[in-house]
Amino acid sequence: MTGFRLLSFLGTLAVVAATDIKPASKYNTKCHSPFTEISGRCVHIDVSKTGTWQNMRKFCQQLGGDLVNLSDLQFYGDILLYIESLHLPHAHLWIGATDEATEDVWMWTDGTPVRMGTPFWANFGDNNSQMPDGGDSQNCAMLDVNMHYYFNDFSCSKLDISPLCEK
Repeated sequence: MTGFRLLSFLGTLAVVAATDIKPASKYNTKCHSPFTEISGRCVHIDVSKTGTWQNMRKFCQQLGGDLVNLSDLQFYGDILLYIESLHLPHAHLWIGATDEATEDVWMWTDGTPVRMGTPFWANFGDNNSQMPDGGDSQNCAMLDVNMHYYFNDFSCSKLDISPLCEK
């Protein structure tokens, strides 16, 4: 019985040790402060800054980047894991998607179209409606902390949203 316990303990120890090993990044991306490498891209979240979508975009541009483009599902998932690891206070985050130029035509700041529907945009309500639903009064996208960081359309002039920048 003692041999079984020792083998069991050593097996558990091996599993724990294997899961604690951080593999070398497959990306050769070097991010300079204040940016952090996530999936080969440089990102920065600053919850001490809040403002309108346009002002937070300018903030990101002053850092040499822009609001983040989350068109890649793997990158979006990695960003969510990163946000979770930061244990941020209750904070919504502006992302680089807008339909200000043409209503219901959502575009990233680089001019590429935003994928609509699941798995990016939040669902809500008893009838499980899906964002965006704000019409011409809500033209900027954010990661909504109240909707588990799914995309939500909001008024671009909302002042209490922080930037999620990418360089």
